[in-house]
Amino acid sequence: MKNLLVLSLAVFIATSTPEASGQNIVIRRGGETKKKQIALDPFFEPGRLWALTPEQIEKDWKDKGFKWNSEITKDRGMFRREKWGFETLELTLFNSSQTVEEAVFQFADGKLSTVTIQIWNKGDSDRPDLSQADFTKIVTNFVTSLNGTIAPRYNNLGKDQASAAKGERLQWIGKETIAQLEYSGGKEKVRDPFTGREKTGPNFQGEFIRLRLFSSSENKVGGIAAASTGATVNVNRADLVKKVVRETSGDVFIPNIPMIDQGDKGYCAVATASRVLNYYGIPTDQHEIAKVSGNDAGGGGTNPDEMEDAMKKLQGKYHMRFQVLEDRDYSSSKYKRFLTNYNRAAKRMNKRVLDTENYFYFLGGLDAEVMREVNGKGPVFEKFMKIVRENIDKGVPVLWGLQLGKYPENGEKAKQFGGGHMRLIIGYNMTKGEIIFSDSWGAGHEKKRMLAADASAATMGLYAMTPSS
Repeated sequence: MKNLLVLSLAVFIATSTPEASGQNIVIRRGGETKKKQIALDPFFEPGRLWALTPEQIEKDWKDKGFKWNSEITKDRGMFRREKWGFETLELTLFNSSQTVEEAVFQFADGKLSTVTIQIWNKGDSDRPDLSQADFTKIVTNFVTSLNGTIAPRYNNLGKDQASAAKGERLQWIGKETIAQLEYSGGKEKVRDPFTGREKTGPNFQGEFIRLRLFSSSENKVGGIAAASTGATVNVNRADLVKKVVRETSGDVFIPNIPMIDQGDKGYCAVATASRVLNYYGIPTDQHEIAKVSGNDAGGGGTNPDEMEDAMKKLQGKYHMRFQVLEDRDYSSSKYKRFLTNYNRAAKRMNKRVLDTENYFYFLGGLDAEVMREVNGKGPVFEKFMKIVRENIDKGVPVLWGLQLGKYPENGEKAKQFGGGHMRLIIGYNMTKGEIIFSDSWGAGHEKKRMLAADASAATMGLYAMTPSS
C-alpha cells in the first residue's frame, strides 16, 4: 500500500441516535442546543464504585446515557459525550467543574475491573487542536481534583515505555481506588500531500488525556507498580484454535472479540486493530493506536501506509506479527490492471466504461455488478475464501479493508452510502456461501453476515495480526 492514491480507510457513516428517556437528567439550553448533563460523581461515593455489577449499572443508569458496547457479552459499557437527536449528552465530574468525553466500565466475572475516562482526545473533542497551555491546564485541574478526592499526593511514574503511545503517568493510591492519570502530546505530525508520509511539524498537538481507575483492595501489590496499557500477547496459536466455534448450521466463527465503539470519527482502522490486540490480552485503546498511526486531529481517518507501518513497529513490542494477506489498493500497476479488467467486463455487460485518468472518479463510479464479475468469482474469489478460512480456522480474525455501500448486509440493502472502511471478518459459512463480520460501531454490530462473493468483490485489503508463538 505504497501510494497516496489508496482510498483512505476512514469510515463515513451516519451513526444511529439512541432514544433518550432521560430520568433525572438536567436539561440545559445553550444557544440552539439542549444538553443532557450526566454527573458521574455518584460513582465515586465511598463504597459504591467497586461494588458495581453489570445488572446494577444497567438498572440505574441505562436511561441516563449508559449503553453496552456489546449486548451479547455485556462486559464493557460506556457513557459518551454525543448527540442524541437535537440534544447533546454532556459528562461531568467533580461537581460539574470538569467535562469528559467518555467513561468506559469494564467487567470481569461479574465484577467491575477497570474504569477508563477519556478526559480529552483529539478524535472526539470539539477542540481537537488544543494549545499546549490549555492541554496543560486540563492536566493540572485534574491533578488538583484527584489530590482532593483520591489521595493527597501522587507518584510520578514517568513515561509508559511499554505502551504504544508512551504517555506520561501520575498515580494516586487511595483507600478504595487507584487512579492513574495518563496523557500524551508533542510536536504535530504533518502529512506530505505527495507521498502520504508524515513528518514533525512546528506546533504542539495533544493526543489524549485519560484517567484509569482500579480497585485498591484487589491491586494492593500491583497498584504500587505502574498499570500499563502495554503488554505482550498472552495467548499462543494453539489457544486460539480452541476458541473457534463450529455450529451445525455451518457457521464457523470466533466468538467474544472485545467490542470497541469508534463513535462518529474515522477511527475504524485503529479501533479494529485495538479490538484484535484486546482479544490477545493487550489492554491498549484506539487513541493510543491513533497516535502511532498518524490519525488527523478531529477524528480523521487512517492513512493505510501509516497504519501498516505503525503495526509493523509494534510487532516486537507486543510479540505479534502483522501480515498483509491481500492487497488490492488499486494503486500503480495494480490499479491499472484492475481498471483494465473492470472496463473489459463493463463492456461485456453493457455497463459504463470509466475514465482511466481520474482515479477518484473511477472509484466513485464503480458498479456493484461489474465489481462482482471481476473480483467476486474465479481465482480472485477462491484466494479470498482461502485466506478467510485458513485464518478463521486458526482462530485469527481478519482485518478487512473494503468499500462500503455496494452490497447487501444481513440480507438487507447496505445502509452506508459509500467510502472506505475497515472491519473484522470473524467467521464463514460455506453451506450458505457467507462470511461473518463485525464492525467497530458498538452494540448490534458484533456479528453480521454478507454473501462471500459480494465480500470478495468489495475487498480492498486483508490483514492479520497473529501471536509470534
